[in-house]
Amino acid sequence: MGDADGARAYYEEVLAANPLSFEALFENALLMDRSGEGEAAIRRLEEALRVAEEDNKKKEARDVRLIIAQIMFLQKNVDEALGIYDELTKEDSKDFRPYFCRGMIYSLLDRNEEAKEQFAKYRELSPKKFEVDGYLRTPLSRMKLFSTDES
Repeated sequence: MGDADGARAYYEEVLAANPLSFEALFENALLMDRSGEGEAAIRRLEEALRVAEEDNKKKEARDVRLIIAQIMFLQKNVDEALGIYDELTKEDSKDFRPYFCRGMIYSLLDRNEEAKEQFAKYRELSPKKFEVDGYLRTPLSRMKLFSTDES
């Protein structure tokens, strides 16, 4: 809503209560990255990843790694982002999210055959009730919709 400081305070409050909240970590990282604090955003996510791993919270650790990969992509670290998605796929080949994210990246890079393969795998694995709409509002797709030379 245009109130970056208010948003930051809200996310910090949520993260103080639940340091592994997917939505708060994701939105806070986006806000930090947009504010020129990209390195701090990655450090914050790496700290959340450390907490998840120490507490043996595998799902939350995967979620944080998905966020890290998206932020890496937004910072134009495409190979690193794709590498994280590859690792996540090797660890759990039934998780549809890395396939979707790779498909988005390949689409943004005009690597359409690779994108089609990833989206096909995503469709095969994704639950029927899963709403793509939430992902389509993510930074990856916003970059495609509103990009200039950044894609």
